[in-house]
Amino acid sequence: MTATNDPQQQLEEMIAAQKLLEEQIKQQREVARQAALESIKRLYESHAFEYKDVKDFIKSTPARKTAPRKTAARKKRST
Repeated sequence: MTATNDPQQQLEEMIAAQKLLEEQIKQQREVARQAALESIKRLYESHAFEYKDVKDFIKSTPARKTAPRKTAARKKRST
């Protein structure tokens, strides 16, 4: 049978598999997120952190902006 070697059918099967994997990825992300939240809650309670402490730790400090490097002016060739 040529149905198993049909490129269009293979493409459709791959797209269906991709959609299934995307759904599994979304579910796994949610599971990981919930686990992380539970860990944070547990640590928050066990170490008596305050909201301000956590917020200050998470807040990223702005990176220092450096001045662009100065390059030497190009010398014009005299012909």
